[in-house]
Amino acid sequence: MAMIDAVDRYLGSDPGGERVRTATNGAIAVLAAIGASALLDANFHMFEVTASAPGAGVINHVARLLVLILGASVALTASFVVGERTVRARAVTSLIACLGMWAGLSLAIAVHPHRLVGLVLLVVVPAVGAWFRRYGARAFATGFPIHVGYLIGFLAGRQISRGQLGWPGAVIGVSGAATFIAGLALLPGHAHATARMQRSYRARARRVLTATGALMDAPVHTPADHRLARRLRRLVVRLNETALVLDTQLAAAPADDNDTAAKDRRRSLFEHERAVVTLARLAQRHAHRQLSREARADARAVVTAARELDLAALEKVACRFQRYQPADSVPRSGSREDGGICVVSAAGGAGEITERYHEAARALVSAISSTDANPHVQQEPRPAVHLVGGWLPGSGIVNAIASSKQGTARVDRISLTVSTRVSLQLAIALGLAVFFGDLLSPSHLLWAVVSVYVTFLGSASDREQLRKSVFRVLGTLVGVVAGDGLARLTGTQPVASMAVVIVAAFLMSYFGRINYALVVGAATLGVAQFYSQAGELTSALLATRVEETALGAACAIVVGLAVLPLRTTHAAQVGLAGYLRALAQVLDGLLAPDSPTAGHSARTDTRVLDASFHAATATIRPLVRTLLATANRRCPETLRLVDLSHELGRTIVHDSSVLAHRGNDLTELAGITHRAASAARAVADNLDGQEAGPPAPSAATALEPARPERQTPVTGSLRSELEDIEGVLTELALMRGLAIPGVAVAAHEQGRPRPGWVAGPSRPAGRADAPVGQRATATPVLSQDPATATVSGALRCPLHPDGCDARITVVTDRGKRWTQARAENGLYQITGLPPGGYTLIASASQHTPHAEFLLVNQVGREISHDIAFDPAP
Repeated sequence: MAMIDAVDRYLGSDPGGERVRTATNGAIAVLAAIGASALLDANFHMFEVTASAPGAGVINHVARLLVLILGASVALTASFVVGERTVRARAVTSLIACLGMWAGLSLAIAVHPHRLVGLVLLVVVPAVGAWFRRYGARAFATGFPIHVGYLIGFLAGRQISRGQLGWPGAVIGVSGAATFIAGLALLPGHAHATARMQRSYRARARRVLTATGALMDAPVHTPADHRLARRLRRLVVRLNETALVLDTQLAAAPADDNDTAAKDRRRSLFEHERAVVTLARLAQRHAHRQLSREARADARAVVTAARELDLAALEKVACRFQRYQPADSVPRSGSREDGGICVVSAAGGAGEITERYHEAARALVSAISSTDANPHVQQEPRPAVHLVGGWLPGSGIVNAIASSKQGTARVDRISLTVSTRVSLQLAIALGLAVFFGDLLSPSHLLWAVVSVYVTFLGSASDREQLRKSVFRVLGTLVGVVAGDGLARLTGTQPVASMAVVIVAAFLMSYFGRINYALVVGAATLGVAQFYSQAGELTSALLATRVEETALGAACAIVVGLAVLPLRTTHAAQVGLAGYLRALAQVLDGLLAPDSPTAGHSARTDTRVLDASFHAATATIRPLVRTLLATANRRCPETLRLVDLSHELGRTIVHDSSVLAHRGNDLTELAGITHRAASAARAVADNLDGQEAGPPAPSAATALEPARPERQTPVTGSLRSELEDIEGVLTELALMRGLAIPGVAVAAHEQGRPRPGWVAGPSRPAGRADAPVGQRATATPVLSQDPATATVSGALRCPLHPDGCDARITVVTDRGKRWTQARAENGLYQITGLPPGGYTLIASASQHTPHAEFLLVNQVGREISHDIAFDPAP
């Protein structure tokens, strides 16, 4: 199973097979460029000497290898810089790349007699090229080839004289033409990229639904059940990534403004993904097990019909679900959380579950048939998600924003563009690498230079640069061992050696966005083949490559951490703030048509939320676990809260769609929705270093009606989800030490250090603990576990003197959520609390969330602790 998960991790990250196509195109281009350059050399013998010269055989063999390396370098460089989809644009970029490469090579040959000047230019050329990246793709297509050409010229300065500069230009031109033609062979396929992505989406949706059905059929709380739940969660994330890319491709497709076909496809995609994800979430929560046998069979039938795209079966099941709906409103169902997964309680939960299954079936029917498309729907912004090179940008855009934005820490107060910051770091790191690399091995210092350059290429934050440097050393070690073994097998056979080089080129391109260590390992395979064919492959040479690579990595690490570092923590704060603002935008659009998001649909806001979620998690994830496998205790909890809030946000969108189709009035939820959105913005402002002011006046909050005695199950569920998301945001605020607007904190808690920093002071032994000013009595009632304590008490709600219902979240002194309980009729009980400090966060209708600190230093007893609410403003 571990092997299956590993394969799924690599193959599953390539929706539409675009990475396979790109890697295949790159390998074919390398083969074509090598063939064209070999054919040119066979006819003109460009750098060879006469046969009568001493050592002519070895010199001419090395010269032929040099021509092949130059041709292969042209193809690899083109695969990095040429990405346009039109023939003319590709031709212009290819020409710019070839001219830049020839210019860099000519510069290296010209200064080769002056070694000191050549070493200085090893620093200047790549640093200036990195700075020019700020001017866009064409600037990168100029600077990067100049750097590659200079490296080749620095390496081949002995074989090429100034009078022979025309021949390298000819090789570059012929190889560039061969690469361009090879690219044209696959260019027509770009027109079908959207169709391939649609097929990939359908295949991934089938996989999600298959896993959903298997989870519904599996026994509960077994190893197989947990394994299927983890796999299903990963498949849902992959499906969402594919949907984001496909939605952007559909939005960017040229179409007439009056043509609603593209808008209908985007709407159908959103509806289908929302329904499939809902079915997966319900299976993860084992919600179907609370239904009757007949309703459970219909729920399973929905999953089967959705997997088979059986429209008739979906329509029949949707009709059958109608009979499970209550004739009138039913009491609101409670909910509880078990192990971090929301589980609907039995009381009234069946009605909520059937409504969700019915809405999922209805959405699937709508998406598959596209019968309810509205031709007058307002046109969506194009596109809602920005791609980089056809892929989700990951942390790239967030790093760019964070670099040009001042942070709260002292080291983050220097704001620079990413290109300026990286070029300065690169210049200093290259200077160190050139100096120490020349001392270690003057003839192989380029390995240290390349190690530094690729570390800063595509990574901006300090933790990313650290990981990339370490991965380069690990990849080199693996590549040295594998390359030496393959070189001994291939020997001097050119065909076998060529096959290894082509496979290495494919692997370098394919693993470029997956695992950098594998990219370096593949590159080392090609280097080993070159030295094997040149007759210079020795154990000492391979050891020198490892040493030079480690030296370059060390220089990159030191400079990345000490010179103008872009801290990953700062980037993560910027990414998290952007995600929270997107979440607030979704909440604003739920009930406030006159909000700043007017003109956007729920689909657009949800797509922006998804994109912000993926960007935020991409920046937070490097902080979760270090290279030494030590974990930052707050980062995993933050990542868990972000993931939970994203899931709740998507569920809220789904449930609001259920009620929108039924015409329900959601005015009663305006208050809690506004509080949750205000909380999200307050935390986002705090992360950005802005002072969180008071919340904007909200008449909806002041006029929030009382919770109805009887309401539809989904309305109650939506309220519960809004309370949950408000609780999650409150936990994030407490982790930041922030009293967010709209969240009440007990008076005795003002100024007390928040969980995650300092625990509360200890109390004298012999009495139960409670906050100052609150009733606390010790009773001889033993808790369920003699090593833990039980806390129970009453809720004092000014608007409900007879008692109110509330949700109580318990957060440890390290900022981690310990458990969650439901208070009913004004009473609550929490069991199993080990000694330590806790924050109790209580949320109730018509009241602002209330937070209090509780210190437990006696176990085996029951602590009586009442919670008093303040009325909502």
